[in-house]
Amino acid sequence: MYLRGCARSRGRLNRPTLPRDQDLLSGEGSSIVTGVISPTPSTISEMTSQLDTLSMATDDNDRYPTTSKFPKTRPTELSSKKGETGQEIALVANYIKILAAPKWDLYRYHCSFEPEIEIRKIRRETLANAGIKDVAFDGTLLYSFEDFGAEHVVSGKHPVTNELVTIKMKRTATASPESPEFFHLANLIVRKLLEISGLKLLGRNYYSFDKKIELDRYKLTLFPGFMTAVNVYEGQLMINVDLSTKVMNKQTVYSILMDKFQRMSDAKQAQDASIKELVGQIVLTPYNNETYRILDVAWDKDPTYQFTKRDGTQQTLAQYYEEKYHIKIKDEQQPLITVKASKRVAKRGPKKDDPGMIFLIPELCCVTGISDSMRSDFSLMKEMSQYTHVGPNERFQQLNGFLNDIQGREEGRKELNKWNISLDQGLVELTGRTMEAESIIYKDRTIKYNPLEADWSRDGRSLAHLSAKHLDKWIVIFYQRDSQVAHQFVDALYKVCTPFGMRIDFPEMIELPNDRSETFIRAIENKAHPQMDLVCCILTNNRKDRYDAIKKVLCVDCPVPSQMLLSKTLQKPGQLMSVATKVGIQINAKLGGEIWAVQIPSKTLMIIGIDTYRDSQSRSSQMVGFVASINPTCTRYYSRVIEQRSNNDLVTGLKSCMQDALQKYHQVNGALPAKIIIYRDGVNDFQLLDVIENELPALNELCMKAQEGYDPKLGMIVVKKRGSARFFARDPRGGRQLMNPPPGTIIDHTITNQEWYDFYLISQMARQGTVAPTHFNVIWDRTGLKVDHMQRLTHKLCHLYYNWPGTIRVPSVCQYAHKLAFLAAQSLHTQPHEQLADKLFYL
Repeated sequence: MYLRGCARSRGRLNRPTLPRDQDLLSGEGSSIVTGVISPTPSTISEMTSQLDTLSMATDDNDRYPTTSKFPKTRPTELSSKKGETGQEIALVANYIKILAAPKWDLYRYHCSFEPEIEIRKIRRETLANAGIKDVAFDGTLLYSFEDFGAEHVVSGKHPVTNELVTIKMKRTATASPESPEFFHLANLIVRKLLEISGLKLLGRNYYSFDKKIELDRYKLTLFPGFMTAVNVYEGQLMINVDLSTKVMNKQTVYSILMDKFQRMSDAKQAQDASIKELVGQIVLTPYNNETYRILDVAWDKDPTYQFTKRDGTQQTLAQYYEEKYHIKIKDEQQPLITVKASKRVAKRGPKKDDPGMIFLIPELCCVTGISDSMRSDFSLMKEMSQYTHVGPNERFQQLNGFLNDIQGREEGRKELNKWNISLDQGLVELTGRTMEAESIIYKDRTIKYNPLEADWSRDGRSLAHLSAKHLDKWIVIFYQRDSQVAHQFVDALYKVCTPFGMRIDFPEMIELPNDRSETFIRAIENKAHPQMDLVCCILTNNRKDRYDAIKKVLCVDCPVPSQMLLSKTLQKPGQLMSVATKVGIQINAKLGGEIWAVQIPSKTLMIIGIDTYRDSQSRSSQMVGFVASINPTCTRYYSRVIEQRSNNDLVTGLKSCMQDALQKYHQVNGALPAKIIIYRDGVNDFQLLDVIENELPALNELCMKAQEGYDPKLGMIVVKKRGSARFFARDPRGGRQLMNPPPGTIIDHTITNQEWYDFYLISQMARQGTVAPTHFNVIWDRTGLKVDHMQRLTHKLCHLYYNWPGTIRVPSVCQYAHKLAFLAAQSLHTQPHEQLADKLFYL
């Protein structure tokens, strides 16, 4: 193959070393030796590694465990986090109660073999020959129900040589079901039940191979299945279960590389295109059922690359796969891909420069998920949505069927009885509350929307905006072929913006001889200046490189708000006025205008949104969007970007942004805010401690130093959109049909965390599938707001995103911060000019 024949460049990341552990790439784990039904090796491997992380101890407290691995953030003075206002609504949640805690002790032993046995599989078989009945064995640590005493010595025959091997076992810990970390093991019990149901592990979740869906036209296979997680919710051990669909691309990484090099004559161009498409993608290796994220392509390496085995000898990757899996590598000149290993896999490797990275062979890696180009294919996404966007009633039926299947199988009942566990007969039922619809305030009129839809696009499209900016000095740049389209658009914009209160002067029309990126850039550099109101570009296609180049000039070099439009969008029959209306609203927001508002009770409140996005040019850094409201109605904003390459960069940047935002607030209002509430998006549960220990103190300290005697009441809320909780509402008209809960529904008990001040909010209507709630965790609260007021304020803020005349999933400042971070990470790769900070230029 001619991939190797091209000029190879060294990978962008530090060159990783292949771990010396021979089992590292195999994913081979422990299995139950005798006496217990044996799960698949990869499942037991997960069981072993997770058991090994437990804090093993004896706990005599007669209660369910708590999620002590996460910081406890619920204020001690908060007696109840349940709100009271709103109309009650009967709900069903995708949780199953584990009704009975088992009564047993689990013993952990460290095992040593004499003579030494290197291969883990042989160690397991030797244990079996010695008559040891264990729960799990990782090659060194053994977990057993049987107490062998503090120390125990047994002998077993080597399965290959028949040599007698002495096994020394030393007890290192004991765990009981009352131990705080018991739910880790409960997760693994549930995984066993999934296997009994005939599901197979693909990556992290379990899927039905029998029900796979082939989309041959797109070379995709969909596997329906389930994801599960066992945790403690308000003191009750429960299983959270939801539908999951694994999308498998029939292409391998090798075929993608081949396609690029066959279509492009320039090798460097093919390499760049390959890296652009592959980096960040998740691949699955069928030989060991592991998933990995691609970090880079190692063009200077191939399957003849040698690594050092445990015994000190050298072996090539090609030899390794042939010896280990009986796989013959077809092309020994293909490059290797660099991937990030899971913590479980990386843990088994030696601690070298970067033990978290390993090499894989492209022809053995299947691509999962869909690419950006597939995502933009409307027909593909429409066809996929038939299988992935499952409505609430069908989702409930499938989840209920999952529970019935487990309890209806004799083998499943035996598994539960073995652990002395029983499950509830149905999904959890609970009561939520639905808040009343907000009033949307325009300049001359206040409107009410349909509470079941939370959309006021039809009512608000011709109303005067709260404050309107004018387009006095602006230019429109377009390819000469689109001259008529450009003039028609300007005429339409004038017509739709007049009712908004916007004055639109005729722009300078700049006609270009071609549509090359450099021609657009040259025109902008010749005509644009910072005193200009707007630069509008009508583009012939959505080429990313041209878009990025134009945005970088107008956001960094010559700071002017800009509007990009596709000529084909303006040419859709009968839609020009509708498009112009949306663009007119967006332009007013970009210039600093205020479109609508909701009633915000506090007039001295600052709301801040923070979100992150990985830089597309540097995977080791990310852009952080920081957006703060600067007026009493929370409709004007101050926006900044932080370039984060380390935790110190983030903390330093947040302090700088906060200081500048407070100064801007003081400049606008003549005083500093009395209350500040920060909505922190882009944080998972395991990052909570970083936010609490680093970000929160830094921001709090900065506020205290902003002015002598200044002591603002600070609150911080972590926002999570990617949770697996789902809720179904009973049809109020009766019947057995289930539907999505209406917008404004709050859930703040039963399935929340007893150690957090948290709640779920469904703020928008789902037009397709099952609505996804947003989780809010109040990790710090000195605002003095009641629980009802905090929940209501959060819902109000979901109404203020000016790109959509309706509610969105998160408070507007979070969505603005996301848009800002996305622009910086995808197009600018640096901070935008500070002159644009008081405008929503990134919409």
